Amino acid sequence: MERLKRMKLAIFGAVALVLGIWATTEWWWFVVEVFQGLLAFVLVVSGSLALAIAARKMLRDKASAE
Repeated sequence: MERLKRMKLAIFGAVALVLGIWATTEWWWFVVEVFQGLLAFVLVVSGSLALAIAARKMLRDKASAE
């Protein structure tokens, strides 16, 4: 019984892998566009965070100097 469960899982994994590889080859440009969009989003968020942290530190330094 346990062997049958492992075999079903292995077959499911193989089918999922083959379908994933096929989908990647068919729609690879879409995958590239998704990664480009994610990279742009990460850059915007990290840039905003960096500016906010820098402004906070400058304000804190200015307040402590007075």
